[in-house]
Amino acid sequence: MQNVLIAGGSGLIGSELGNYLKTKGYGVKILSRRTTNMEQNIYHWDISRSYIDLNAFVDTAFIINLTGSSIIGGRWTNKRKKDLRDSRILSTQLLVNTINENEIPIKHFIQASAMGYYGDSSDTILTETSPAGMDFMAQLCVDWEKASEGLHNGQRSVLRIGLYLSKQGGVYATLGKLARYYLASAFGNGKMWAAYTHKDEFALLVESLLSDQLPPDIYNAVGSAPFQMNDFVKTIAQNEGAYAFLPNVPGLLLKLALGEASATLLNSYRVTSPKLEARSMHTLHNLKQALKTI
Repeated sequence: MQNVLIAGGSGLIGSELGNYLKTKGYGVKILSRRTTNMEQNIYHWDISRSYIDLNAFVDTAFIINLTGSSIIGGRWTNKRKKDLRDSRILSTQLLVNTINENEIPIKHFIQASAMGYYGDSSDTILTETSPAGMDFMAQLCVDWEKASEGLHNGQRSVLRIGLYLSKQGGVYATLGKLARYYLASAFGNGKMWAAYTHKDEFALLVESLLSDQLPPDIYNAVGSAPFQMNDFVKTIAQNEGAYAFLPNVPGLLLKLALGEASATLLNSYRVTSPKLEARSMHTLHNLKQALKTI
């Protein structure tokens, strides 16, 4: 049995991925701010003290780094921006430095990133070779990815994640609940693009990297069909046996309420992945199908 250590393993993506990998025969450990409990495969780390319990790396072949506080949640004050950066960049640097300094033999380090890497891109079709954007979210993703570039041991991949689809949390849980009460609506003009990351396709992608069925690389970990937000809200409502009829929330109101953080709701990312498409990694072929499976 090969062991996987997940940083951010108690979050939505990490917990679902961990459960999936267990069904495939992997041993799963998680890094946590809680006290080490080796029987439960929980290992303590403290980013502020640059500390990781080195027992976490014993017989560990793979590292999956999903750390980072939620990008959505109020205005981006200077304090909030620092937390968003530190929770991603300092945690990644701590992992890489610990592996390097202790010469820990890692086979593969999988680094999370996000579609925000590309910045607000209107209708432009984005691929893995598209340039990074210049806004706060884009530069956050750039620095997050760079923090893992200094890894000395093993292979490295980067997964730029879209809107993660799961019924257990995230965007679907929120909009689905609103839709059931006919309260869901899109933001701004609703024509901004986004891409989904379905929980099952994401788990398959990670497993394919761990098992060397997919070469290490930078991947847009998104579905085969980007969508516009008006369609996203309508399709979620249909999936919940309801419909969306409310007018969109004006972008100006969001900017007044959230300031710079309104970009999380108003930016456009028409993200695709020719790399995954070429390797037939997509098991779902449109938004409606993706939502129906959750």
